[in-house]
Amino acid sequence: MFCRFYTDMLKVVPVITALLGACPDAIYADDFKAAVKAYKQAEFGTAMGIFRQLAETGDKRAQFALGLLFDNGEGVEADYAAAAHWYELSATQGYAKAQFNLALLYEQGRGVEQNNETASNLFLRAAEVGNVDAIEKVLALASRADPVGHYRLGRLYLRGNGIERNEQKAFNEIKIAAEAGLAKAQFALGVLHETGRGVVPSYTEAARWYQHAIQSGSAEANFNLARLYRLGSGVPRDIERAKEHYITAAELDVIEAQLSLGMLFEAGQNWPRDIDQSVYWYRKAARFGNVPAQINLGYLYAEGKGVARDLIEAYCWYAMAAELNHPVAITNLEIISSELTKSEIATAKEKFAYRKQQGLASKS
Repeated sequence: MFCRFYTDMLKVVPVITALLGACPDAIYADDFKAAVKAYKQAEFGTAMGIFRQLAETGDKRAQFALGLLFDNGEGVEADYAAAAHWYELSATQGYAKAQFNLALLYEQGRGVEQNNETASNLFLRAAEVGNVDAIEKVLALASRADPVGHYRLGRLYLRGNGIERNEQKAFNEIKIAAEAGLAKAQFALGVLHETGRGVVPSYTEAARWYQHAIQSGSAEANFNLARLYRLGSGVPRDIERAKEHYITAAELDVIEAQLSLGMLFEAGQNWPRDIDQSVYWYRKAARFGNVPAQINLGYLYAEGKGVARDLIEAYCWYAMAAELNHPVAITNLEIISSELTKSEIATAKEKFAYRKQQGLASKS
């Protein structure tokens, strides 16, 4: 009666999860243009007042502009901490210019604690959407024989945003970083070998680089290597070693591993069937906001498969997934609501509201 979620557990974890532009909300367009005009006329106080009003409503361009005023000390005493605050708000919304300027602050230790890794990540985020200045930064990092820079440049070549898309060059750059011992590059090189991007596909080479990545501290590499051991791809088929790597990844909060363990232990196909373990790992993934796990957990409780039938518990898990507009969850929530009394629905909603308040419905 209830639908559930099925997923391909063979899926590889992937390598890659203008100030004067039109205002996204037309109601603020004139105000934004007025602020820009005031700024160009060096009427910084007027510009700041308008930008602040817009920034406080969540306008990412206004947040960037406000950060710029504090950064440059225009109309106000220079305040790098305030600049970082407004850049951060804008950068979080994906505004590339803010990501780039915030990266500079982290690189130089102005207004924030100096952190080259954070700066590098921000430069990459901006570069991947085509920001020319950020692309130049990534190229400069690579030219200094910096492993992180080579890895970042490889990712840019894979995506091809603002730079020529070239999987062969991507492979070469990532390989340099991997051979230098960078864990995320070693993991990425394993993925490239497995998927045949920029190189002839080879499960054997993929497994080898996943092993290197694991030794360097990569949680995700455990998940991908577990799948290879389960299937016997590039390594001898070994369920015990597969289980070991799945569990290691899951305990390090790789949600795909938690979901896979839930499904494997539930299905019991060429894998030991253990419904208690299935529920345990579904619950772990579900509490991190994983929709498939929420739906499958709801299904087990709704049908009473391996657990005592509990429609209120099922309602809660379906409600979590339905909040993210998943059609299966929405359908199942409607079905289950038709089977509950008004009093039971009230109890279920109260239970769901409590879990949501505790942060168990939306962790990511």
